[in-house]
Amino acid sequence: MLKSWFAAVLCTALGLAAQQGTPLVSADQWDERADAIVATFTDDDIIGQMTQIDINQLLTEDNKVDDDKVRAYAKMRVGSYLTSPFNNGPVNGTYMWTADEWREVITRIQEITMEENGGHPMVYGVDSVHGAIFVKDAVLFGQQINGGASFNPDLVYEQGRITGRDTEASGVPWVFGPILGISRNPLWARTFETFSEDPHINSVMGDAIIRGLQSNNHTAACMKHWIVYPKTPSGHDKDA
Repeated sequence: MLKSWFAAVLCTALGLAAQQGTPLVSADQWDERADAIVATFTDDDIIGQMTQIDINQLLTEDNKVDDDKVRAYAKMRVGSYLTSPFNNGPVNGTYMWTADEWREVITRIQEITMEENGGHPMVYGVDSVHGAIFVKDAVLFGQQINGGASFNPDLVYEQGRITGRDTEASGVPWVFGPILGISRNPLWARTFETFSEDPHINSVMGDAIIRGLQSNNHTAACMKHWIVYPKTPSGHDKDA
């Protein structure tokens, strides 16, 4: 069962790792390729591929790729990395990389990963929740609550399309969004990240932004936070 489930994950990674301009193939062909690869995996391979590491574990103090650290994780079959290296503050006077800088870093991580991991790619993801917020000079939007208040799914589609475009331009194929939580307490500090307290609005806007995010065929959306997470009795984030 674990291998069957993991085949779907690997299929997504294979598709995201495909180069621009690669001829489109059917879903069945991707499934067959993923199944064939996963069939050769050991338990260690699967565990490694299901592991996701913060990029800060791969960098030097001045935010350069440390090849030795990347190789060490690649040899453990780590399949995914995430987030921005600037979450704890500026480095060398800057709070973010340009799209070109992101792409250079991710390309190097991918090269080492595939050298050490039998040619299997890693997949990188970031929280592009209201634009490509970790990419310098990317287009930023209001939070999702603003999109919900617009009652305009066409507008929200465009928000997703541009966010996907700018995120993909930086070499990141995986967007940790949209946020489909149903706001249940206006005191909750993250209410602004949701579309609304109404399931219908959330479903319509969620559909629109996902179609926008994935419209370039090189970006994968990832719905999140929508199972119980926003149901906080006190309004405190992550309250039990």
